[in-house]
Amino acid sequence: TVSVLYWGKKKKMLLARRFTAPLSQCSRFRCMTTPQPISPMNLLKSHKQQRFVGRFGGTHRWCSSTAASVNGSSGSEEDVDKAMSYWLFTCAGMVFGIVMVGGITRLTESGLSIVDWRPVTGMVPPLTDEDWAKEFEKYKTSPEFAQNPDMTLENFKSIFFWEWFHRFLGRTVGMVYFAPLVYFATKGRISRMNLYPRLLFLGSLGGLQGLIGWLMVKSGLEHKNFEDNSKATVSPYRLALHLGTAFVLFLGLTTTGVHLYRGTLRKATSAELKPLKKYVHGSMGWVFATAMTGAAVAGLDAGWIYCEFPKMGTGYVPPSEELFLAKFGGYSPRNLYENPVFAQFAHRCMAISTLGVITLLSLKARNPVIAAALANTPAARALTLVQFMVVWQVSLGIVTLMNETPIPLAVVHQASSLALLMSLAVFQVLL
Repeated sequence: TVSVLYWGKKKKMLLARRFTAPLSQCSRFRCMTTPQPISPMNLLKSHKQQRFVGRFGGTHRWCSSTAASVNGSSGSEEDVDKAMSYWLFTCAGMVFGIVMVGGITRLTESGLSIVDWRPVTGMVPPLTDEDWAKEFEKYKTSPEFAQNPDMTLENFKSIFFWEWFHRFLGRTVGMVYFAPLVYFATKGRISRMNLYPRLLFLGSLGGLQGLIGWLMVKSGLEHKNFEDNSKATVSPYRLALHLGTAFVLFLGLTTTGVHLYRGTLRKATSAELKPLKKYVHGSMGWVFATAMTGAAVAGLDAGWIYCEFPKMGTGYVPPSEELFLAKFGGYSPRNLYENPVFAQFAHRCMAISTLGVITLLSLKARNPVIAAALANTPAARALTLVQFMVVWQVSLGIVTLMNETPIPLAVVHQASSLALLMSLAVFQVLL
């Protein structure tokens, strides 16, 4: 039996009403997981803090807070989640910066300036003239220097900086990730949320990213790859893998951080929004594939050909003899990552289709049932961001191409592709 107390508005008198039903069947306490005795003071406190509709009938909005107050929840777990989310957001921001610096490194052709891989001692740049002379002598053994024998020490220092800075940021984000990881693990915060598999996977992915980066650079240091006098550069396949891994790492850090910040790691999507969420997942895959064709464009320097839009030369489609060159296997998939003309054409087609994919996503969200579920929610605002980002990204890509791919615009274009993916990822988390 439960006594429910109500403090009258006009008369300071205590009224009581008794319910003969068991506590677990009482409509006012149905949300409580474990029936527990409730003191009159606890009930009176709940009445003061929450709106009470009617005297003892109607709909009540204080059920969950009453259960929390009875069970003694202090909200400390929520604070712990936020602390971890801030840590993951910091790491994600650093990865975003690494992607931008990596774009600068590629566009300034600085990626082959460091010809060895020293994960620990490589954090310290050359500090004396003797150190610089040693690094320059190493660089002279590379295929890139053989094709550019007029390179001076001063010019070498400028390209060396961007490659060193890119590697330095990679090592730094590793320390920023693993040091707090150990701290949170010792405090039991990770095991409490069963986050070990996810966080260890992200950490391993970060380490793998560094290894892939070195293998990518190594592909541009082997003389046998350039015996046909082709330009010394890294493998476009490894470049795409390197960039794709960075994208996956960034998205993993961001979505996990949002889940922890909002406490939705185990939240189930409502039946009304499940179809939309599936489409969002497909949209993310399409945008990711578009970004990988962009990696092919960057790896093949394809942004410096056909600098016009919407046509490519005299037509909307380049001549077939340019699209399917025999030395790249004709109609073989090799064309995408070895033929600059095909790479740019594929990227154009993927970019325009991405605009259509997001447009269709917006139309699906206008379905009356879905629109009602999204109304006045953070997910609705995230969808608006997705719509803005896709228009921005496509427009920026066209402007970058028509201006013959200047480095600042190209770097922002690459960063915007990651921002578009992030907005989609956050949107699906909020659904």
